[in-house]
Amino acid sequence: MAKTPRETTPPGAPSPASLARRPRAKREVRAVDYDAVPELARRRAAGEDLADLLAEAEKRREKQREAHTAAKAAREKANEAESLDIARGFGAPPAGTVVTLNPTDPRPFTRPLTVREDEVRTVSGASFARITHDIIVLTVADPEDAWTSDNGASDHFQRGAWTVQVRRSDNHVIGAFPTAYALSVRPEEVDSFDPADFAGPSNRKKQGTRHPGDRATLKRRLEEHGFVVTTSGATHGKITHPDLPGLFAPWASTPSDRRHPQLVTAQVKRIFGIDIREAPSEP
Repeated sequence: MAKTPRETTPPGAPSPASLARRPRAKREVRAVDYDAVPELARRRAAGEDLADLLAEAEKRREKQREAHTAAKAAREKANEAESLDIARGFGAPPAGTVVTLNPTDPRPFTRPLTVREDEVRTVSGASFARITHDIIVLTVADPEDAWTSDNGASDHFQRGAWTVQVRRSDNHVIGAFPTAYALSVRPEEVDSFDPADFAGPSNRKKQGTRHPGDRATLKRRLEEHGFVVTTSGATHGKITHPDLPGLFAPWASTPSDRRHPQLVTAQVKRIFGIDIREAPSEP
């Protein structure tokens, strides 16, 4: 029994089906004119001098080199970056500036916490119908955990079911999220910090601290800076300031932490932007 063309096709060879509708190879082959004579030989046979022909060829090569050099120079000029002379000295920063490039700027952080509902980023289900202004302020004032993200551009404060994100440059609340969501997107490597250390170390460059040493000194220092401390019996009271309505910090009636003065100092600076370790400013 005779074999079909498909059966007789050797392994690796294209099948007739794959060659269908392909142009014939001989149609793509350019015919060679064996009688053609090179341009140089033709001109020499016509009686032209060989030296003139070589000189003409050299001129053409020289023009090609010049065109290539000009094109290369144009590309290098287009890619050349402009250099600017920048003054490296640090001038006086604007009055309202919090962050400057000058590492020796001695001014403290003096911005109160700001909460604008239309500028706070939330996620699905975390609208202001569930998280109120007071919850945001309390979360920042007395967090259970705190960490820094965005290469130090913002801080996250977590308390209970909510986590609040605060931008460092202006102490402005930019996000409010459920804690479960905040922890799910929290990077593996973050700079965690103790909320009590937010007030920073002493600037006296020597041993000791300017934090109030006891509860009475703490309350007196707060009142010297214009704060109002209200108590509610056995429950937590509030620290408020008449010039900054809507902001508050908790005031424990019976604090159990020996770092209570340091905690309150950090809370007040974080919320009101006022460092009670400094002498009160003159009115």
